[in-house]
Amino acid sequence: MKKISVFFLTLVSRLPFSLLYGIADVLYFIVYQIVGYRKKNVRRNLQIAFPEKTEKERKFIEKQFYKNFSDFLVELVKTFSMKEEDYDNHIKFINLEATEQCRQEGKDVVLLIGHMFNWEWLAGIAPDLAQKNRYPIYKKVANNFFDKEVHELRSRFGTIPLSVKDAVRTMMKIPSDGTHMFFFVADQSPHKTRIHYELDFFGRKTPAFNGYDKITRRKNYAVLYLDMVKTARGKYEAHLKRLLPDDGKNFRENEIVEKFYTELSQNIKKHPSLWLWSHKRWKYTSGIDYQI
Repeated sequence: MKKISVFFLTLVSRLPFSLLYGIADVLYFIVYQIVGYRKKNVRRNLQIAFPEKTEKERKFIEKQFYKNFSDFLVELVKTFSMKEEDYDNHIKFINLEATEQCRQEGKDVVLLIGHMFNWEWLAGIAPDLAQKNRYPIYKKVANNFFDKEVHELRSRFGTIPLSVKDAVRTMMKIPSDGTHMFFFVADQSPHKTRIHYELDFFGRKTPAFNGYDKITRRKNYAVLYLDMVKTARGKYEAHLKRLLPDDGKNFRENEIVEKFYTELSQNIKKHPSLWLWSHKRWKYTSGIDYQI
């Protein structure tokens, strides 16, 4: 059954984008209008993030989010048959020179990404980066069969996916020489038993994953932030920005995490419908569900 599912997804992925986005329109109606997938959670998150906006304004963002989410779903399916040149036609890099600068400095790179659509396509444009060794960090999927499929999808273009539990050990072993880049989707919410740091995010105390902070400072990696902006259906711009320490010397503890969330919140405010509002980002309350 699992192999049949993958075969079917691969078959559907060969449809042209025009037909896939037609499917996305149907998905939007089903997911939003009929099923109401996580609608309560989306509305709660938007209320937390944008209390100053009117209900009408938040409702507009909500609808646009579900449209982008539906596009994201068919774009995920499309990855089963996309080639390297296909990604070049759908994603434009802004400030790609930043990766070359890090390579020339002899510094490996930690690339921090938020859940901005479509973050899953980044593995396909990895060959454009100056670093020849590229490691997407991911959470292992519970189902071993689908975990294998996800791993294969993310390693089709020379990237080497690493599970979260293997990431630090691997990073410690590899000498920092400017030829390695590690991708972190860094706005994930840690489990309440693994919360070690919190910060202000949209005016609310928010637990933050900071596992990359210590190793990044210890190895003196360069840090890049990447913001994905959707310019049209299936068209994105990937904006790269170098994050630097405030004192010009070394990052203080968790300064990288703070800078990441500052950049992310600014991008969300500019393009609110592109962030993954359906995830339960504020499911834990400081002092009640967890203690720092």
